[in-house]
Amino acid sequence: MKSFLPLLLAAVLLAGCSGGGPAADESNPPPQDSGTGDKGEERTPPASLPDGPAQAATPDELAALTAGTLTAEFPVEQEASTWSRREVPEEIHDAFLNEMQAVSAGKDDADAWFAAIAGTLATPAYGELVPWLVGFRPDFDEPLLPEPEERTAEDSRADIPDRAVILLDASSSMLLEADGRLKMDTAKSAVRSFGRTIGQKSDVSLYVYGHAGTQNRSDKELSCGTIDEVFPAGPYDEERFNKAVDGVKAAGWTPLAGAIRQAREDLAGTDGDITVYIVSDGAETCGGDPVGEADAFVADHPGRHVDIIGFQVDAEAESQLKSVAEAGNGRYLGADTLEEMTGGIAEMWLPSDLDLSLLVFQSPNGWASSTALHHISDKSSLTKRSVFTEHLRFLGAADLLLEEGLIGEDTRDELLAMADSRKDTHARLLDELAEEKRDAVTSEVERIDKKIDDYRTRMEKLKKEQGD
Repeated sequence: MKSFLPLLLAAVLLAGCSGGGPAADESNPPPQDSGTGDKGEERTPPASLPDGPAQAATPDELAALTAGTLTAEFPVEQEASTWSRREVPEEIHDAFLNEMQAVSAGKDDADAWFAAIAGTLATPAYGELVPWLVGFRPDFDEPLLPEPEERTAEDSRADIPDRAVILLDASSSMLLEADGRLKMDTAKSAVRSFGRTIGQKSDVSLYVYGHAGTQNRSDKELSCGTIDEVFPAGPYDEERFNKAVDGVKAAGWTPLAGAIRQAREDLAGTDGDITVYIVSDGAETCGGDPVGEADAFVADHPGRHVDIIGFQVDAEAESQLKSVAEAGNGRYLGADTLEEMTGGIAEMWLPSDLDLSLLVFQSPNGWASSTALHHISDKSSLTKRSVFTEHLRFLGAADLLLEEGLIGEDTRDELLAMADSRKDTHARLLDELAEEKRDAVTSEVERIDKKIDDYRTRMEKLKKEQGD
């Protein structure tokens, strides 16, 4: 028979070891004061304009470029407009001239004037978009590739349950780090992989508990009383299921008993083989009786089971979780090392031809890779268009300084050349950075696909040797 608990455990272990980089932060930095004042108003200029290179030489330097003091609040969508013109925008025209009147530079000091232009008119797109590109690492879920596992004659459980009910612990302890990664992130990756695998043959539902309120005692009632089914029971749908998983935030207490009870109440009158899979890193903290609830869940239902993954739990929590699994006619497995899971195998289970054919669904070569490539293209395209808008603004600024008599024609021409160089260099850096990230996506897809192909080849060879 095939138990899916080792599959879920394997997913936890793989998720904990996957090589994802820093999380992509989509948030914008706090807006800076534009300091424009009322139109035509005399104002005191800043003591100094922002320091830093007028032109970046590396992607890291590009990400570190600050927005101009007058353009910091310009929306990126506005910056990326294809309708930009060669001018200093009307809304900051007078403020820009006020700033330039205070620049202590001679008419022929092009470097000082260009620094002043960059300090006031630089696009905010660098700080808002480029750090995402620099920090992006493809973080696809590892494929779930179960090794042959133990099978005993007395084990009468169905090969595959009609329905898989996943209970995901989102209590505050899941915010702790394990192996350099939040436990919650590891658990999410595991559940995504597990849902994709078991969902090919079973109806799936996903409950989350511990996600409400905080760990403060004042929030205990709220946290302990909130169990939500975030993916309603039914056929597996990858996009909706992953969206439900990704939306979970770890927060509060651990109503394990309440989660099992909620599943039992929702399944009242439902027949068939049903297995509850619990992913948790700790014991009940809401005063409930999870052992009694597990016993009630399986009472008079021989096809029901409660399997538990204890993810890096302490001895006290492990003792309780083992008792819950025992009462639920299920299994407990501790996700500490891969060797503990796969050691002591006595008999072989080999994947069926159908199982092997379904491996294609574990490849990121599809929706996952397309989404990653789309984000890379979107960020780089928005930034490049913003670079071109900035360039036109710089050209307009040089023209304006000449009109106002602050610089001569030779200096204006130098400023135009500097603006051209900045635009060309930054556009090239963005192209190279985007290509590097696209290559990283391709390489990761190829690595995972090779892992799947090697597994398929090995399993087919074992099946042939076993005469299956």
